[in-house]
Amino acid sequence: MSASKDSYQIKKVNPFAKYFVLVVLFALPLVAYLFFLQGKHHFDTLPVMNEQVGNLDNFKTLEGEVVQLTDSVSVITFLGHQPYERLGYVSNINEKIYKEFHQFESFQMISIVPQSGIKDIEEIRYQMKETTDIEDWHFITGTDQEIKNFFKKLGSDLILNEDLSSDYAFITDKNGALRGRPKEDDEEAVYGYDTSSISALQKTMIDDMRVLLAEYRFAFKKNRDQEIDGYE
Repeated sequence: MSASKDSYQIKKVNPFAKYFVLVVLFALPLVAYLFFLQGKHHFDTLPVMNEQVGNLDNFKTLEGEVVQLTDSVSVITFLGHQPYERLGYVSNINEKIYKEFHQFESFQMISIVPQSGIKDIEEIRYQMKETTDIEDWHFITGTDQEIKNFFKKLGSDLILNEDLSSDYAFITDKNGALRGRPKEDDEEAVYGYDTSSISALQKTMIDDMRVLLAEYRFAFKKNRDQEIDGYE
């Protein structure tokens, strides 16, 4: 009789635990959405500046792998023939952007270098590993012409430096579209974010990254709610 009573009590508690878990699952995306939207931006969604920037099929990581832009929110940088000379730019975006967002699912950082810059990149990665988990940071190489072609496909109003480097970082969404800010009143359009400026990264890029990630968090929650409603 006692065993039967204990069994009944267990069955009675389980539904509460189940509903508690469901509440937590629904609440967390909303909390994240509010967190992402705390910045002083002007957009509910981050505007698309170029629908399709192409792919990276001709580029390889130092391990010989191909990196895809689709299904990931990507931050792309160009480090040029002598990446070590741009260590300050790498440090800025590491501290302000990569460390802030790399733990979010489907986020990745991509740094593009010519084959002549591989030795510098190996040294940079060695130093970064001492303080940073660089699992989601991909250093990829290609020919000079492939780098020029891809930069052109970004469709920005910016110019690639002669050494194939750029001071700017670019954001692409899960569809491979370039995101940024269109020209508004006295404000110039933003196609890329100046990695030489802590202020630009702090005030603009972090804000825009939060908006974009919030889009996907909110869309995920909406789709899940619809699936649950359909199940019921």
